[in-house]
Amino acid sequence: MDSSKKTGIANIIRFYSAWKRTNSGLAGMFAIIIIGVFPLVFRDYYFDILNYKTIFYYKAVIIFAAIFLTVNGTFLIVSIYMGCGRNGGKGRQFYASDWSMLDFILIAGISTLQSATPAAALWGSGGRFSGLLLWIAYAFMYFAVRRSLKLRQWYLDLFLGTGMAVCIIGILQYFDMDPIGFKNLMDPGQYYMFTSTIGNINTYTSYAAMLAGASALLFFTEENRIRKIWYLLCMSVSFCGLITGMSDNAYLAIFALIGLLPLYAFKNLRGVRSYVFILAVLGSEFWGIHRATKPHSGAAGQMGGLYRVITGSHYLIILVAVLWAVYLILCRMMKWLPDTHPLMREGNRGRWAWFAFLSVGIVLLCFALYDVNIRGNAGNYGGLAQYLAINDDWGTHRWYIWRIGMESYGGFPLKQKLFGAGPDTYGAVVMENYYDEMVMRYGEFFDSAHNEYLQYLVTVGLAGLVAYLALLVTSIRKMIRLAGKQPYVMAIAFAVICYAAQAAVNISVPIVTPVMLMLLAMGVSGEVETDASETDA
Repeated sequence: MDSSKKTGIANIIRFYSAWKRTNSGLAGMFAIIIIGVFPLVFRDYYFDILNYKTIFYYKAVIIFAAIFLTVNGTFLIVSIYMGCGRNGGKGRQFYASDWSMLDFILIAGISTLQSATPAAALWGSGGRFSGLLLWIAYAFMYFAVRRSLKLRQWYLDLFLGTGMAVCIIGILQYFDMDPIGFKNLMDPGQYYMFTSTIGNINTYTSYAAMLAGASALLFFTEENRIRKIWYLLCMSVSFCGLITGMSDNAYLAIFALIGLLPLYAFKNLRGVRSYVFILAVLGSEFWGIHRATKPHSGAAGQMGGLYRVITGSHYLIILVAVLWAVYLILCRMMKWLPDTHPLMREGNRGRWAWFAFLSVGIVLLCFALYDVNIRGNAGNYGGLAQYLAINDDWGTHRWYIWRIGMESYGGFPLKQKLFGAGPDTYGAVVMENYYDEMVMRYGEFFDSAHNEYLQYLVTVGLAGLVAYLALLVTSIRKMIRLAGKQPYVMAIAFAVICYAAQAAVNISVPIVTPVMLMLLAMGVSGEVETDASETDA
């Protein structure tokens, strides 16, 4: 091969490397805005926080899209001028999560076209602005980041750093300190309904859930001492934020974290020790927050549900003491045992044992539900009975909201069962037959299912729900695989898992969902760098 041809090939390689670096830089800047700036922005405190954050997100996506498409169009024109088509790589260009996102957008489009209120479905104006247009923005963000970003651990440090600011503000507000003056003009009756720079407490705890999931996994996987201390701080603050958020949806995220973490952590004795330490920190925070909360404060009056069940138990302090004792015993055992000991080597026995334990727990939960609701033995379960007894008032009227949603869905024709009534049109669906009943019984109108999965079933149909679940499952599966080479990717997987758990009783709003989907895209983007390295090898 002559020198001029070699020079030409080298120039082409440098050109495509520059193209790739530019895209990664643009995607990285956009990711910084969404995970590092977006959670903190506000305009008129809580009075327009949903509107303003939605507009901010749209503007951020539009500006990013304009720059991203212009830059890539310019590179494409130059590549044509150079006489070569862009080679996207030798590997697969689309993955299961990509197809799932495309499927969801296509189904949402069909749902919008067949909706009785297509304008509302397009904009989401009848609900929380989560219409087709917002999902198109989500999809563009997903694909641009998924295919361009080279994930680095410092992105997660930025996510946690911003989250610490959000949580600290929320924690201080819980203790009646308002450092940013958000509550100066609020009706005192609403003081504890909104918190930090996120807004509604349910939305705030859905954000804190992702912080808890990510920080706990980073603490578990990190080897560097300084970083490990940083992640311990983040984990402790995010746990405190979840607890002081005063929303029971936080406990679903906590249960998902402590229930599923051993399936990853119980590789050896070191993993068991770290898990016990995390449990001890969590238990200590429950005990400490309860002790620090003034009995007659407004926060104490608002705290209820599972918080009272947990902190009201006389066994909490005993449990915390036992956890710390077990942790110290495990530390001592690890000093005695050689690295070659079976307990110190990696294996799957601990994970299989935990899986069996979880299975038994699920069976017992099912029996408890049967025992309370069919056999009428609620008195046997103490304070837990309020969570096991299913009626219209369960979960702050959530069961009523779910029941009318399921009844409405049951009355849909087949086509509507498949594609739904239109994105974010749950309110229009239930208003048709249940408006008077809602107002008479509860004095309010429910425009959301307070369950993301039921929301998608009613609004984008069975096909849309399956596509959304496939997006979550395939993305998490991909991240678990990537975590073998990049352990910090598992932190994103658990952040998404914690979000998905609390979503069973919560609302998707463009305050937290953009952050979750950005994290999801970042987690799957690890494939880009891995594939590239494998191809180069």
